[in-house]
Amino acid sequence: MNPSLFPSKILSIPFITITIFILITTVFSSTKTISYSDHCNSFVPEAIPTTITYTRFPFLETITSHYTGAKNILDQDSLSQSYIHFRPKDYNIFKTNNSNTYKTQAQLSFVPPSIYHFQSNHSRFYRPLVFNLDGFLSVSTNKLCMVGSANWFSKKGKSLKLDGVLKLNLPRLMNLNTSLVSGTLESLASPHDSDYFEPISMMGFPQVSQFKYKYSLVSNEDCNGANAIEHPVASLDSLDLCSKFTYRFLIYQMESQGSGYSFLSLYGFQCSVEEKKLRFLVEFQNTSNTRWDKSFNPNVTLIGDATWNGPKEELCIVACHILNQTDPLGSAHIGDCSIRLTLYFPEVRSIMNTHTTEGQIWSTKKAEDVGYFEPIKFQSFDHSSEYYGSMYEFTKLQKVRQFCPKTEVAKREGVEYPSGYNGDMSFDMSVKYRNMDSIGSAIPIFVGEQFYHSYDAFDSNFGSWQDPTSYTGPMNISYEISFRMFANSTSESGSGISSLCLTNNGRVEISAEGFYDNETGRLCMVGCRNLPSSGKNSENESFDCEILVQFQFPSTNGNNGSFLIRGSIESLREKTDVLYFESLNVVSLTYTKLEAMESIWRMDLEIILDLISGTLSCFFIVLQIFHVKKNPDMIPLISVLMMVILTLGYMVPLVLNFEAMFSETPYLQNIQLEGSGGLLEVNKVIVRIVTMVAFTLQFRLLQLTWSKKSGNDNNGKGKSHWNHEIWTLVICLPVYIVGGLMMFLANWKNNDYIISSNRSIWGDLRSYAGLTLDGFLFPQIVLNMFKISKGNALSYLFYIGNTFVRTLPHAYDIYRSQKNISHQFHQFYLYANPRADFYSPSWDVFIACGGVVFAVIVFLQQRFGGRFMFPKRFQETVGYEMVPVVNNE
Repeated sequence: MNPSLFPSKILSIPFITITIFILITTVFSSTKTISYSDHCNSFVPEAIPTTITYTRFPFLETITSHYTGAKNILDQDSLSQSYIHFRPKDYNIFKTNNSNTYKTQAQLSFVPPSIYHFQSNHSRFYRPLVFNLDGFLSVSTNKLCMVGSANWFSKKGKSLKLDGVLKLNLPRLMNLNTSLVSGTLESLASPHDSDYFEPISMMGFPQVSQFKYKYSLVSNEDCNGANAIEHPVASLDSLDLCSKFTYRFLIYQMESQGSGYSFLSLYGFQCSVEEKKLRFLVEFQNTSNTRWDKSFNPNVTLIGDATWNGPKEELCIVACHILNQTDPLGSAHIGDCSIRLTLYFPEVRSIMNTHTTEGQIWSTKKAEDVGYFEPIKFQSFDHSSEYYGSMYEFTKLQKVRQFCPKTEVAKREGVEYPSGYNGDMSFDMSVKYRNMDSIGSAIPIFVGEQFYHSYDAFDSNFGSWQDPTSYTGPMNISYEISFRMFANSTSESGSGISSLCLTNNGRVEISAEGFYDNETGRLCMVGCRNLPSSGKNSENESFDCEILVQFQFPSTNGNNGSFLIRGSIESLREKTDVLYFESLNVVSLTYTKLEAMESIWRMDLEIILDLISGTLSCFFIVLQIFHVKKNPDMIPLISVLMMVILTLGYMVPLVLNFEAMFSETPYLQNIQLEGSGGLLEVNKVIVRIVTMVAFTLQFRLLQLTWSKKSGNDNNGKGKSHWNHEIWTLVICLPVYIVGGLMMFLANWKNNDYIISSNRSIWGDLRSYAGLTLDGFLFPQIVLNMFKISKGNALSYLFYIGNTFVRTLPHAYDIYRSQKNISHQFHQFYLYANPRADFYSPSWDVFIACGGVVFAVIVFLQQRFGGRFMFPKRFQETVGYEMVPVVNNE
């Protein structure tokens, strides 16, 4: 045995003993059980487990849920709520000595509605709160009682161990009236204890086998009291009811009524294929937001059964209220099943009837009864692409001919436009008006006699579903156009767009129909918008059909020099009419197939230019490092401020690229990857590596310059070097500040910060920083003046080469403008990004010429002296004369 090891072994014995003791204590404390009999015997008596059973109780697993309470440990708001997930553990259900009682283990989870949670100015992953529970189920009384605990954290970050008891009332006969699960989770800690939480009241609807659930309250006769359907409906004998309605939140817009709710949502969570019947949650909402969580608010939610009424081609729903919600362990139940709903699908669509689904909701109570309301119609507001009808009736074509007469235009040879049947006809758009900018979409509904199907612009099978050569010239077409516009100024009234901002928080929906000419790319339509009660004119109209919509599509082969879809939406009414609004300009926001190919080609070219620029920068910096190594006495003549500017010029893009990896949306990433086969991301990584090398070399050059000026030379000139640097900063800094203020005031005067969504203070600061970097030689010129320096402080290739590198993006921008490459999709620019510098024909010429002038001045200063451009009496005759260094060797 090695004696040197013996003391360490002796010392390790107490350590091991303490460790074992801590582990044992931890195990015993973590497995410390809560007494079931003390808290649950009065609800479900305890029994002795005997054998394991593989019987499942699916009604214990809730599909939808609601809870209140525990605000001190769970964050709740009016917009979103955690979803309760109760899951019995498989193979942990035991029979007991009581044939009606089973022992079971389960997890009760409060799943958060969002991924991140912010507390105390720190962000962390918001994990679910999970209780591990153990208890007994009584099938004779349909009650469940369990005890257990959960590990959690307080809002201040303190670790908590939450002990609780769960009590649930379970359904027995599974039908609409008896399907509610309700109960409470209560804390076992003292109210003054930090581990105490407020009682949680819960309710939900469980998962039930379709063979065990009885749709006992719904039949075709239940919806006979509905108002007659005013128009033909589509025949849907082959409709897959379950796939259409289950596990999807379907939102419908209701007619104006006094309840304060404008939208109705349906969520089907169970379906019988054989019976063609479903279970629904029917919820009233004041927004059109589609929820993805499975929670519900019992105050505005009904539970219902539905059946498909084949003879009438409609879905019939019987809905009930959730009563006595505040007593989950007592009288809470389903009742008052006096609500009826019907849904149907119109067979014929038109400009005033564009919705794929329509329906109505009414009460079977008498008019004098509490809870009675008049029938309310509702309809799908999102114009779903799922269409079950077969026809579209064009009714405004004569009016379109009045405002958009056909003109004979000679077709240019080689110029082609979208056929009218392919995916380029559907696009997102930007709607602009004065100081407002809105995002919307334009989607074709019918093209000719065919229902429109859109295609992915990056699909390899991109094409038309009808031969585009089969028809040329004007064709009938109908569109759904939607956007949201806000009047954010009190001056926007009367002659502005205030009449457009009357519906649904500024949401504007226009149904339009007209003609599209695939020989000219011109689309002209008359549009109608539905008016709310407050927006109806003196004639009590429900629609405003005095709207003219025009779009001009670009050619598919790019011969017209543009890839943008441009258009306008204007009112045909007199300016004095209350429904009049000023013309809105429209520009497309989406790629066509050819534009995508052009953008991919442009990105590849920009990556090559970026690689060339980065490689040349590395080469020029290396030459300067060798230059100062060979001529160390030249280092004091180099501007530290210039080196700092160049170093920041390489560092900032690295930081922004690192941030972009986390902020870039999946949509942009998918487009880039799908368009380039993955090579684009690889090339971007190579560019970042080259930029990192350039930054490292430039930082080394800055370090050499700084250290040389900070040292005391033999002549005691170290302090004077920094004096000149300070004076250089005193001159340059005010110039930079005044230039920035002038730019800011000019943009402010032109209202750039209000009108343009692509310009901001941050964007202008980035652009001005790029301009400062373009003029990186300015501090060196000023320093040369102060030091009256003469000599090659900078290698010719360093300052001339870097001037070329800084001028190259502007030369490329001139080329880009000549090629009519749009700046619209600026998020895809990898080189010469318009957001990061000043790019326009005038600025390109000015910056390029300025860079060349600065380089010439430095060349002349190093040859004739720092003040060569001044009159002789200001040049001073005394200058630095370089004396050869004596080598002792």
